[in-house]
Amino acid sequence: MFKEGALNANIVGKSAFVIADMAGVKVPESTKVLMAEITDYNIATEKFAREKLSPVLAFYKYADFEEAIVGAKRLIKDGGYGHTSSLYINTVTEAEDFAHYQDKMRTCRIVINSPSAFGGIGDVYNFKLAPSLTLGCGTWGGNSVSENVGVKHLLNIKTVAIRRENMLWLRLPEKVYFKKGCLPVALKELKEVMNKKKVFVVTDNFLFNNGYVKPVINALYDMGIESQVFFDVPPDPTLSCAKKGAELMKSFAPDAIIAVGGGSAMDAAKIMWVLYEHPEVEFADMAMRFSDIRKRIYTFPKMGEKAYFIAVPTSSGTGSEVTPFAVITDDATGIKYPLADYELLPNMAIVETDMMMSAPKGLTAASGIDALIHSLEAYVSVMASDYTDGLALQAIKMIFEYLPRCYNDGQTDFVAREKMANAATMAGIAFANAFLGVCHSLAHKLGAFHHIPHGIANALVIEDVIRFNASETPTKMGTFPQYDHPKTLRKYAEIAEALGLKGKTDEEKLESLIKAVADLKEKVGIKRTIAEYNVTEENFLKSLDDMCMQAFDDQCTGANPRYPLISELKQIYENAFYGTFGKNIQ
Repeated sequence: MFKEGALNANIVGKSAFVIADMAGVKVPESTKVLMAEITDYNIATEKFAREKLSPVLAFYKYADFEEAIVGAKRLIKDGGYGHTSSLYINTVTEAEDFAHYQDKMRTCRIVINSPSAFGGIGDVYNFKLAPSLTLGCGTWGGNSVSENVGVKHLLNIKTVAIRRENMLWLRLPEKVYFKKGCLPVALKELKEVMNKKKVFVVTDNFLFNNGYVKPVINALYDMGIESQVFFDVPPDPTLSCAKKGAELMKSFAPDAIIAVGGGSAMDAAKIMWVLYEHPEVEFADMAMRFSDIRKRIYTFPKMGEKAYFIAVPTSSGTGSEVTPFAVITDDATGIKYPLADYELLPNMAIVETDMMMSAPKGLTAASGIDALIHSLEAYVSVMASDYTDGLALQAIKMIFEYLPRCYNDGQTDFVAREKMANAATMAGIAFANAFLGVCHSLAHKLGAFHHIPHGIANALVIEDVIRFNASETPTKMGTFPQYDHPKTLRKYAEIAEALGLKGKTDEEKLESLIKAVADLKEKVGIKRTIAEYNVTEENFLKSLDDMCMQAFDDQCTGANPRYPLISELKQIYENAFYGTFGKNIQ
């Protein structure tokens, strides 16, 4: 640990397992922290009393709280006044001890019931604690400041940060219309309520040539509204396609936009909408990463000032008609821009069953499983709420009941189609607010590298993702103020209970849920492994490391309840390729 009286720099950043091995101590590779009980406070004689900058901790035992206070004060004195102290306590029933601790600690940050390393940084577990990576220690520690520079920092200011949950939200289009036959009725608002004059319709070539857009065009014509159709959207929307559509919009000057199609058409239309209303925007700015959508560096431009946006889905899966997301690829550089901002929410969604009746079995299966996984991931997300849970759980129940019917008799079973349409949109609202997780991170890269349809790619990894997320002792846990301990096993058990699955314990219910998901996939013709989708072992292994790195860096990973290691993502991929589901998933 220490060399020549100073900390050994070779241990900094190393895992507990590596440090133990360096010391000749054998511990399991999964060991998170090395701990030792000590009694001596003198940092000259007891090196474990010093700062160690590693997952190695020392601890002391005390007879009572007052004795612990004396010990803590001594540690702060020897370790350095002004930095950070931490306490786990019931702030209501032990209010007197809580106040006593605040009074006695000569530190600038007093972190309560929160991980002290992250908690001291600020704005993670308490949004009123100003974020800082310098962690100044005030004049107690010989510093001039304890956070950002200002006159107040000439004083020794204590900040007591009790863990607080920030405001949550539920955001969706102002109008969502559904029920078979609702399309022409909902579109009447364009004339009768909004007095729109020109509508620009965005779709793809297949839908246009097969008459899917006719009901929309006919309804507009009957109302005397002028329309123009753009039908050159490719399956993977590109920036050049969006720019072409935006140029046509500019010359046509519509006051409403209608996107008709699956996720591709709706994503392309959203980007055209942005370029039409704000041609000055830079995609690199809009695609800037964030850990919390409320705390973005870049402010998204205000949308809807030129055109009202309507989304009409033709499949039951993407949920794009009610989400603030759009993905576009810069075909000049190959860079894929995932955009996320509530300004991208459509103003109106029209969920018309008649637009989905002729969907083939393959699309029905892939989009239906995608909707199921939207619900599953939203339900266990670190950002899940009572509002999103209700929508996600009901969507899950509906999908399990109606997806097999839709797959087998979808072109005649109006009830099943309508239920699946509603379930997909409900799932969309849920994940638009709770976000997704590593199943989608893995699926995004599997699709990008091996051209497996998105819904299928999700289906191939979901079983091990469920098992991975359900760990009560995860290697790392997702970070969000309201997510204070692993909850996923219980939440998966709640899903199993809602589905009427068997199990006496939560662990048994988890296994029942995994089996039920596998059975549902089989019922709708989804194969078990990546290899069965014409991916060779050579190509899979060649791409594996890059897929893992990119999946780890995917925007969806941040809301997952268990924060993954790259090695853990690799195991999930390998299991999905070789069919060794459950292997080394702990």
